[in-house]
Amino acid sequence: MTQKDTLTILKTGKNVFLTGPAGSGKTYVLNQYIKYLKDHNVPLGITASTGIAATHMGGVTIHSWTGIGVKDRLTLEDIQEISEKGYIKNKVAEAKVLIIDEVSMLHHFRLDMVDRVLRHLKKSNEPFGGMQIVLCGDFFQLPPVSRMGEPEANFIYRSNSWKEGNFAVCY
Repeated sequence: MTQKDTLTILKTGKNVFLTGPAGSGKTYVLNQYIKYLKDHNVPLGITASTGIAATHMGGVTIHSWTGIGVKDRLTLEDIQEISEKGYIKNKVAEAKVLIIDEVSMLHHFRLDMVDRVLRHLKKSNEPFGGMQIVLCGDFFQLPPVSRMGEPEANFIYRSNSWKEGNFAVCY
């Protein structure tokens, strides 16, 4: 699949998993899509699983953007506390697209946490609160790392939200 084909699919609003080997232009395509969205005044969240990856696109970590931090589970009280933070509530409410880069390093249970927060803040039972989700990464690169006492680390394709997200795969 060409980069142009991928951009065409992204512009349809479908949820996309953009993958390919290192150096294949994944971040380049993301930056092209980000430029397209900004040129069309589409509010978006630009995130990655790590701070370094986020800076390559002018974004922040997904942990910061959603307010989940480094927790390994969310209680209803945690979600309520996140929803009371105006700066998180407002940016999530406005965003139509969420980009998450370097998803190979994101735990499956954290993608489910992102989904729960978005559904709550968007007041929608649709996957990810009805937002377009663009996941980018390569499962042949770095896997998620767990701290002592965290649940087993699995790639995001083991998450419930991956299964519900109906992602188009662009390679």
